[in-house]
Amino acid sequence: MQTPVAPGTQADWNGTHYEALLTPRETGGKFGAFASDAGPGDGPPRHRHPKSDEVFVILQGRLRFWCAGETSERSAGDVFYIPAGVEHTFLVVERARWIAILSPGGLESFFPTVAAQELEIPRDLAAIKAIAAKFDMEITGPPLIAAGP
Repeated sequence: MQTPVAPGTQADWNGTHYEALLTPRETGGKFGAFASDAGPGDGPPRHRHPKSDEVFVILQGRLRFWCAGETSERSAGDVFYIPAGVEHTFLVVERARWIAILSPGGLESFFPTVAAQELEIPRDLAAIKAIAAKFDMEITGPPLIAAGP
């Protein structure tokens, strides 16, 4: 894993704004958390976190999740859990803000790392995949919009 960022570190990458809220440094490696804000149509490629459980807390808007072949939507006030190793992605349906919590932490440092290198999906996908692997993320497929419902 890479050196963790400090809480409050912000990055804009691939259409989404990220802010680190909690890092493994503050939790003895047990948790990491970041806040995100994105507009309709934004979302990551299909991926999995081999060692990390992930919880989304939807603060505003609506997200469509694809998780292990099942599609569902969550909106403000909802929570969505993804166990470690389970392939997933999501699409912002309606401008949204959410908090993602991972255990163990570390993913919150991925976004400032790729943003600082000005990497873009799909142009730099090979480089992004290599960096993602250092943060317990394996990119496995296309974004939800390309993958279908």
